[in-house]
Amino acid sequence: MIARSSLLYPFLAFLIAILIGGGMTWSVWLVETQRAQTEFERTADLAIDRVVTRLEQHVVLLQSTRGLFVAQRGAVDRDVFGRFLTGVDLVNELAGIQGIGFARMVPVTSEKVIQDEVMTRYGITAEVRPVTEQPWRASIVLIEPANDRNIAALGFDMYADATRRSAMDRAVASGQPQMSGPVHLVQEITAEKQTGVLIYLALPGATSTAPASGFVYAPFRGGDLVRAALSSGPPLAVVLTVRDTGAPDQAIYDDGAEAAPGLTLTRSVELVGRQWSFTVAEAAGSAIPRRHLGSILIGLVSLLFALAAGLAVRARQHEVVQAQEVVAAAKREADYRELLLQEMKHRIKNHIARIQSIARQSARGATDVKAFSETFDARLQAMAAVQEILAGTAVAQADVRAILGKELQQCLDTAEVEHLMDGPSVTLNERQAHAFALVAHELVTNAMKYGGLSGLGRGLRITWAVRPGGDGKPPVLAFDWQEQFTPDADAPASGVGFGSRLIDVSLKGELSGTLTRDFHAQGLHIALTFPLASDMSDRLPRKA
Repeated sequence: MIARSSLLYPFLAFLIAILIGGGMTWSVWLVETQRAQTEFERTADLAIDRVVTRLEQHVVLLQSTRGLFVAQRGAVDRDVFGRFLTGVDLVNELAGIQGIGFARMVPVTSEKVIQDEVMTRYGITAEVRPVTEQPWRASIVLIEPANDRNIAALGFDMYADATRRSAMDRAVASGQPQMSGPVHLVQEITAEKQTGVLIYLALPGATSTAPASGFVYAPFRGGDLVRAALSSGPPLAVVLTVRDTGAPDQAIYDDGAEAAPGLTLTRSVELVGRQWSFTVAEAAGSAIPRRHLGSILIGLVSLLFALAAGLAVRARQHEVVQAQEVVAAAKREADYRELLLQEMKHRIKNHIARIQSIARQSARGATDVKAFSETFDARLQAMAAVQEILAGTAVAQADVRAILGKELQQCLDTAEVEHLMDGPSVTLNERQAHAFALVAHELVTNAMKYGGLSGLGRGLRITWAVRPGGDGKPPVLAFDWQEQFTPDADAPASGVGFGSRLIDVSLKGELSGTLTRDFHAQGLHIALTFPLASDMSDRLPRKA
């Protein structure tokens, strides 16, 4: 009896320990499965974001190219176009784009115009193709780089194809970049074929016979585009399929790799006027034992220490608590990553919009490519300078003194810069900082060329103060810019140039402010005011 009892109780203890250990092992297995799902979704979103970001970079490049054509009134020869693209590393930095081209839109009876343009630029006779029933053609007359694939596209009438024509019509109607559905690119001259897409930007100059003077466009091989985007960071163990929801039967990209069973998701994203569907699956070969190493170890430990029931129960209970904490931490991390991702997307879109606006404004005021490039580069440098200041703060804020100092250090040393400025410490949020930086850039540039910092100048004085807004309104920044001229200097012209127009646009559009100019023989006085952002209203300025 005793012998039986001595065997029974250890067996019962062993059995209870096995049951408890088995239950805990299953619980941790579920936790690890959930964590794996969360990690997979984060990886999948990263893969999609790489493709979206890469395509948005190409759109910005296309916008800049359109600015070149607008500035040149559409008369851009191959040499000018080549120099413009010299600084763009299409192979590495912007890999995935097949090239950048221009399609001239002419009546269907004016095919010789197309052939003459191609002959002038490339010295070859291009066949204007295919046969079309449309009243006009949009044939390719300029495309770089001039490799075999792109040369094969010269003379091709994209408007003759319904898919391409739909995107071009939308580009004309909206004035914005528009992407086509999946097409077979005319550049596909090798055995390896890929599905392609094109992005169009219409150029102004509509006539009675054509809705636009032409199109700046970029062709993309879907496989090259997606692979280049995915390779822009650490490798991702995913299998990706990309389709246009308007033409789902023809995949834009499908790597054909074997996917692991179970983990998969689909996201729909609007891109340049089209809806793309991204299907992401876990790549085959992901080690499930490694993913569930914790639960496997718990099962083994439970088996080995089954006889020590009390100790095993306490240990397993502690591990359950730890597992729950891991789940909570993983959820918090996922929520935080999602917040950062959304904030990044928002800021990227804002920067892209701001760069596009600067490109358009620079193109309007430029007389040639060099002027456009210098003006565009200088304004981007001003934008980058204030971004550097913003990045150095815990929150996205910049001080007025720091922004002015960055610009004045172009021509003055630090001691001189500090002597010129007098005003309290005033912080601006990100939006106001970028706008104020552009204003400061134009003021300093004009002063260096024509005013108080030029050969005819006698000095510069900058002061500012913060005034109450009144009636519960936010405080107002009052900014005074005083330039002094030499006695024998000519009085400045009273007309308002492009830089002044840019200042006015920035003040009214971004800062909701006002500006007055007072030109006289002895100098120039500019007074501008704008309300500080509401999130800065509670920050009392301190005397510098």
